[in-house]
Amino acid sequence: MFVLLKGRSVKEALLIGQEIASVISSMNPYPVALKMEKVYHPCFLLTKKRYVGYSYESPAQTEPSFDAKGIETVRRDGCGVVSKTLEQSLRLYFEQQDISK
Repeated sequence: MFVLLKGRSVKEALLIGQEIASVISSMNPYPVALKMEKVYHPCFLLTKKRYVGYSYESPAQTEPSFDAKGIETVRRDGCGVVSKTLEQSLRLYFEQQDISK
């Protein structure tokens, strides 16, 4: 499940996500528990099961990790140059936030 938290920093989003997970988990019987996994900033949500972004897993993490699911950068049924070019383009956009480059 993705939750949009406009105007929040990565650390704030991680803390809010952990709070949401603990409240939801307390409403369900044991052993059902919701786990807060990651915060994506920035990211593109394309369709169900298709997204890409820089992910953070803890408030102490300073360098994001590139995380892609279901798009051409991780699929093996396409051309390698397409995968590498798309990943480089996405990384450049995420770091610069400037589409002209």
